[in-house]
Amino acid sequence: MEKNSLLKIENLSSGYGSTIIVNDFSFEVEEGQILSITGSNGMGKTTLMKSIMGLIDARVGKVFFKNEDITDVSPDYRSKLGIGYVPQGREIFSALTVEQNILLPIYSRKNLKLNVQVKLQEIYNLFPILKEKKDANGSSLSGGQQQQLAIARALIFDPDIIILDEPAEGIQPSIVKFIGSTLINLSKNLKKAFIVVEQNISLISQLNSDCLLVEKGKLSKKIKSSDLNSIEKARSLLSLHK
Repeated sequence: MEKNSLLKIENLSSGYGSTIIVNDFSFEVEEGQILSITGSNGMGKTTLMKSIMGLIDARVGKVFFKNEDITDVSPDYRSKLGIGYVPQGREIFSALTVEQNILLPIYSRKNLKLNVQVKLQEIYNLFPILKEKKDANGSSLSGGQQQQLAIARALIFDPDIIILDEPAEGIQPSIVKFIGSTLINLSKNLKKAFIVVEQNISLISQLNSDCLLVEKGKLSKKIKSSDLNSIEKARSLLSLHK
């Protein structure tokens, strides 16, 4: 593996039952890198992300993280290594408060060396609306606020990389832009890496990252960040994935 490669996916194939959805997929992500992945609905993007997290078993291929082969280990172990996951739909617990939602993953960990109050304050600095609503139930939040909460929940363990599945879905443009700015800030200043599965061309352009096009579970094309650094270029290159 490359010396600075954080996550490497090597010839990965996976699926459900006898059906292969992801076929011979390879890519890698470096420390602090943002990588966008796009494609039409039903092309296998979510299956690919779940396979990286270990929620779906790999049929063929390998998943490496920090030079360790994690292909056959549990999702919980991958999380402990430093892989965070924000699933499509956010999966907020509506009956719990905002702060309870953020802290909920902590209860699944034993012997966790984490200054919870310090970490909470860092998260509230990133997402001021969550501090304002920390005692409100998750069900009271707007879609954009719930997405911020889902990202905050993934950040509580200070992961090295976070996978976000359709973070702009159903969110107003101003909040999408704020989320994009937050990811860029975390990438540049804290060296967090992100895989952003997204069909929102404005967000892909804002992130100014390399982008993988997925078609029928395969890597169709890799577009360089320099070709996506304006919304006009992005719209032209990604016109089939609006």
